[in-house]
Amino acid sequence: MHVMDKSFSNIKLNKKIKNSCQVLIISPGKGIYDYKVNNKIEIGQIVTVPLRKKFYQGIVLDRGTRGFPNSKLKDITEVHHSIVIPSELLSFCLWLSSWYMSDKSQVFKMVFPSATFLNAIKNTNILQFNKDSKSNTTKLGDKVIEYIKNNKNLSITECSKQTNVSYSVIKKLIKDDILIYKNIIDFKTQTIKKEKFPKLNVIQKSAVKEILSPTLENNSNIFLLDGVTGSGKTEVYLEIISNELKKKKQCLVLIPEIVLSNYFMDRFVERFNFLPAVWHSDVSKKNKHRTWRQILNGELKVVIGARSALFLPFKNLSLIVVDEEHDTSYKQEDGVIYNARDMAVVRGRFSNSKVILGSATPSLESIYNAKIGKYYKILLSERYGSAKMPEINLVDMQKEKLPSNKWIAQESINAIKKALDNNEQVLLYINRRGYSPLTLCRSCGHRFSCPNCSSWLVEHRKTNILLCHHCGYQEKKPDECPSCNSKEEFAPCGPGVERLATEAKSLFPNARLEIIASDTLNSNDKAENIFKTISNGEVDIIVGTQLIAKGHNFLNLTTVVAVDADLGLSGGDLRASERTFQMLTQLAGRAGRANKKGHAYIQSYDSNHNVMKAIQTGNIKSFIKAESEGREYRKLPPYGRLASLIIQSSNLLKLENFLKLVSSKIPKKYIHSDRIDVLGPAPAPIAKLRTFYRYRFLLKSKDDTRIQPFIKEWLRNIKLPNGIRIKIDIDPYNFL
Repeated sequence: MHVMDKSFSNIKLNKKIKNSCQVLIISPGKGIYDYKVNNKIEIGQIVTVPLRKKFYQGIVLDRGTRGFPNSKLKDITEVHHSIVIPSELLSFCLWLSSWYMSDKSQVFKMVFPSATFLNAIKNTNILQFNKDSKSNTTKLGDKVIEYIKNNKNLSITECSKQTNVSYSVIKKLIKDDILIYKNIIDFKTQTIKKEKFPKLNVIQKSAVKEILSPTLENNSNIFLLDGVTGSGKTEVYLEIISNELKKKKQCLVLIPEIVLSNYFMDRFVERFNFLPAVWHSDVSKKNKHRTWRQILNGELKVVIGARSALFLPFKNLSLIVVDEEHDTSYKQEDGVIYNARDMAVVRGRFSNSKVILGSATPSLESIYNAKIGKYYKILLSERYGSAKMPEINLVDMQKEKLPSNKWIAQESINAIKKALDNNEQVLLYINRRGYSPLTLCRSCGHRFSCPNCSSWLVEHRKTNILLCHHCGYQEKKPDECPSCNSKEEFAPCGPGVERLATEAKSLFPNARLEIIASDTLNSNDKAENIFKTISNGEVDIIVGTQLIAKGHNFLNLTTVVAVDADLGLSGGDLRASERTFQMLTQLAGRAGRANKKGHAYIQSYDSNHNVMKAIQTGNIKSFIKAESEGREYRKLPPYGRLASLIIQSSNLLKLENFLKLVSSKIPKKYIHSDRIDVLGPAPAPIAKLRTFYRYRFLLKSKDDTRIQPFIKEWLRNIKLPNGIRIKIDIDPYNFL
């Protein structure tokens, strides 16, 4: 074996290798080694190799090191001929590893997440309810049908065990054609049986024509689809997908939240009459294995997924759609830190795919890239059909005289009452989970805080627990104060969704109410059921966090109320104004998406803030211009680059001593050191997280100066002591 650390930028297609090859071990920190090749081997091949008395899976990246004798190399244990990772995906992952300064093994672990993927797919028969059946059923039959509707991909054995119903009952349902029992592949065949073509308006048709045009300026394949809420961006996506499917190409649709996958799937099935594949953390390992192999073999043509779907081994990828491209959920904060929106653009370059970035409120980065010609901008300026943009009402909370335990303004209450009287739906929004963000003792002022983090515990009254939203620590709410032993003297400070729901229920006791937050949508099936009840008109008032502001299309929802709309403007986040503007615009866009007039009530304690003025007046261009000028003056993204170094340890003294060493090693004679500012170290806003004390260096470069070489030079000769971690975040989004 021979240790290698070589940067790869472009992998040649179907390159065969003789004699020796370089293998990246797909295990964090193990590295790249040379191995002997007895026959020919292909770049991208998955192999099993020996390393220090153990065996690991690895991936062939290149020919062996020149001049190194084969006689000193170990043999490859096994070549897995059924799996060859496409060359464009290899190049993309190596580029990503270099840009984000991430361990190559960790990056390729996202491509090949499990050794079980080496196994061939077993044929599995599953049950599915036949909605067209007219046969009568028994009580036991109804029990089975209801269970299968809510639990997909069940075999007869699994169904019998879970429902405690005998085989004979299930087989009778199959015989009567109430249940269909077929191979899972039959259900997932991605062929258009009968396409339902929608009626696109003139603006949508123009957008489709521009995206499909072969004669664009600069041969651009990156499109920014800037469409107001309700303008029909999804139909544009589906029209382009239809075009690619006819050419037998593969398509990927990225969504920011798992809960949005069901809505998109419904729209997709309605159009194409077949199910797309789904890829996110809620998908079982067995289904992921099947999906992964079928994508690699080219059998699956369309995938809807969260950010990790970007690393799937498509053979013939020709389209990537990034829906709600502005959404911060595309930024991965743990493990390999990357922005899936930006990396979708990079993968599109490597695979020569069209990339569509869609949003009603595009990020300043995307607007800037369109301005300088990197992206081709397409505008959808009107809502589809007869729907009109909602009327925005700014409610000045400084003029309200609300009691200390109330948060809904009288103007908002009147609007809610009017909507309910008209049998219309209402959305109450606050971006806080739980009942109250802080609980204190009235007697002594004790505040319940997390022992692992520098944060307060959030009260969740439904479960009677105090929960840390950073590390997951929880404790039961005590009967007496741990500091002064006072009983029942706890005061909840501020509202969360649970508390807002309680207030709404007291105002409108007859209204049917549903809370939408990550706590209540803890599974994809549960989310699907809740959203169906809302769409069916079985809910009058929805109380939700930012989850409800994204992508949903409730046709009877006419009134939106944003409580504590200023919440996102506090803190030191450089994107605070942009994010708040995006969230409130998206939120208001949930109202009036059919032929009924929509109304949005934005409750603000700072009605003169430029975000609130832009929301009320609808002067988006003015807001973007002011925000861009401020960023450009301070050389902040997209007019400069940022990188963050978080240095952490559970031993504060050891951390402080190490910080002195790191500070003393900042390069002074680096070629571009005059164009890079190093700020810090300073305690991170969340100074302690999951038992680790945290300090931050923030690096800021002017214009397009790359920060990565500077960081490499800085850390090159610094030995990392035990118990110290360094987290490098290129283009940070989280400043906590």
